[in-house]
Amino acid sequence: MLRYLTPVAMAFLLMGAAPPMIDLTGAWIRLHAAVKDQPAEVQVARFKRDLAPLAPRFYDPARSGIPPEYYDRKVAEALKRFPEIESAFVARAAAVARQLADAQADFRRNFPDMGAMPPTYLLHSLGEMDGGTRELGGKTALVFGADVIARVHAADANERPFFQHELFHVYHEAIMKDCEAMWCSLWEEGLATYVAAKLNPGAKPSELLLDGPTFERIKADRAAACAVRKLAFSTQDDDYRRLFNGGANLPGQPDRLGYYVGYLVVQKVGEGRSLQELAAMPVPVARHHVTAALADLAPDCPAGPP
Repeated sequence: MLRYLTPVAMAFLLMGAAPPMIDLTGAWIRLHAAVKDQPAEVQVARFKRDLAPLAPRFYDPARSGIPPEYYDRKVAEALKRFPEIESAFVARAAAVARQLADAQADFRRNFPDMGAMPPTYLLHSLGEMDGGTRELGGKTALVFGADVIARVHAADANERPFFQHELFHVYHEAIMKDCEAMWCSLWEEGLATYVAAKLNPGAKPSELLLDGPTFERIKADRAAACAVRKLAFSTQDDDYRRLFNGGANLPGQPDRLGYYVGYLVVQKVGEGRSLQELAAMPVPVARHHVTAALADLAPDCPAGPP
């Protein structure tokens, strides 16, 4: 209810902007400083008491289907290893906090029908993610993991393309929410990457969550598009992991192949179309264009069963 909003949050709401980010990185740093010399069980207990309630449901092992005892070990290990990333964690957390508001404002200028932003958290993700949406208590939240950003993003990275990639997923999810086949993920991830590239001319491939040499190889290799085309209508979790998760690639193909081929697909579909037109494309129309683009990228490769 509006009367329970803080004055700052109310002002942001009335301006149509996102409310301030919920930054829990300082809470993690203070927790580590307080418990670093304590036994692991004390560290975990303090984490559960002092930090976990600040991000309701995110730090709940049931959300990820992880046994509680394993999750406790995960927390203890993250605290133990924090000194290895602490300086990068502090620096990247400051950069995120500084750059996110600009990314949101620019995104809203390009997509003025963007609805209310979900709660946005910056926190230590226990190695789960650099950024993305999560369902927390039945509601969508946007979460950025400063620990993974510190580990895998370049120290001088411009994070705006990354933020706008994730903002586009928030914007686009209402259209794609019931689309579960693999081609849907190709379209969603390829389009989010394409939007980030268009809104940030000159962005480095790494800032678009792509590796430049890998992308050039995939553009020249029809076998990559063929491998994806065969799985375009799969709904199997294992196939999703092999196309979109690191460390679970198809034989002979790089990790996260789906992002690269999805981007190639959207580049083809996007010719002559505005970002707004692409974003609003109904699912049946998008399916037609994705399957046609895959056929063009891998013309000699049989498609998988629809």
